This record gives sequence, structure tokens and C-alpha cells, in this order.
Amino acid sequence: MLNPIRALVLSTALLAPPALAQPAGLSETLLHIAETAEVTRAPDEVVATLRAEARAGTAAAAQEAVNRSIAAAVDRARAVEGVQVSTGGYWTARVEDARAWQASQSVTLRGQAAPTFLELAGALQGQGLAMVSLDWRLTRQTARLAREEASGLALDALRRRAAAVAGQLGLELVGLREVRIDVPEGGGPRPMMMAARAAGPAPVAVAEDAVVSATVAAVAVLRPR
Repeated sequence: MLNPIRALVLSTALLAPPALAQPAGLSETLLHIAETAEVTRAPDEVVATLRAEARAGTAAAAQEAVNRSIAAAVDRARAVEGVQVSTGGYWTARVEDARAWQASQSVTLRGQAAPTFLELAGALQGQGLAMVSLDWRLTRQTARLAREEASGLALDALRRRAAAVAGQLGLELVGLREVRIDVPEGGGPRPMMMAARAAGPAPVAVAEDAVVSATVAAVAVLRPR
């Protein structure tokens, strides 16, 4: 779904280049201009990060408990088709005025089949893992295509705007110089409504569309008609 193109930045500077840089009898006007366009996409990937924690009288005991929990979570996730699983940071430290040890490690899940994915996330919560985050995102392919489309829309808008300004000045657009495309990282995590209970139904999630924008800036070359 496309949003109307919005021009967020527009700056013009009329510069008179040195006469020796121009062909005889011809002058140029340089117009500095920028346009921004946006497109929206429905998130097509769910990403969940869960954490296993354990506390014990020794570092070895705490770590052993975390290792068992993470190993069980990884095995269960790998058994679900379409889910990618990876493990994250691992740390161990003294707690309770150095009377005990606590160990922790995270596991990250990625998937595109939301119902199955959320059932898995709920099952891991039931095994004692704590939900750290649960986000909607765009896959890399979807985000790339959205950025390309937004860039094309912004460039088209820039050309139209430059031609319109040229007409207002009694000139014509003959080309663009120093074209720069700025595409912020878009389609990032989107918050989800979540029920993170230790036991019970799977998390409930409602996604919102991701907005991907692109800004094109250029120097438009204008000449007399």
C-alpha cells in the first residue's frame, strides 16, 4: 500500500556560475532540491527473544541449569518448521552479596507463520523462559524492495518539482547533478500486544504496518528555453 508522496525538504539556491564555465551565449541556473517519499508494508516476520536464568550456590550449578534450559528450547524450536533459532549473550555473576551465583543466556526465534510461531513462544514461556521482546519486522527482501520503490517515487517527485520550478522561472530542466539517495533503516521492530505469562495461552500479537521512506537530493540544471 502506498502513502501519498510527501515533500519534506525543499531548498533552492540560484547560482550564477563563472561565464568561462558556460558555452557562449548560454547560462545555467542550479537548483538545489530534495524530495521524500514513503511506502508502507505489512510486517512479514516475527522475532522473539527469550531468556533463561538460574540461580545456585555455585557458578557451575547455575550454568548447568541455564545450559539445560537453552538446549531444550533450541531443540524444541528446531522441531518447528519455518522457525530459525539462534542463541545470544551468556553471562554469570555473583548475586545476593556474593552468597549465590546467577547465570543467564538468551535465545532468539524468527519466523513468518505467526500462529505456529506464537504457540512455540508460549510453550517456551511455559518451560520457564522469560520473554524479553516480541516484535514484528520486515524480512530483508521485503525491506529492500520497499526501499527501492520509495527511492523511485522520491526521484520522480524530485523531477516533477524541479520541472515545475523551472517553468515558474521561465526556464527548463535539462538534467540533474550530484544525485544523492538517503534511505534510513526502515521496517524495524514494531511493538506487539503481548501476554507474557509463565503458563497459559500463547502470546497475543497485533502488528502495525511498517513505513519505509527515502529522500532524494540533487542539483537540478536549468537553462533558458
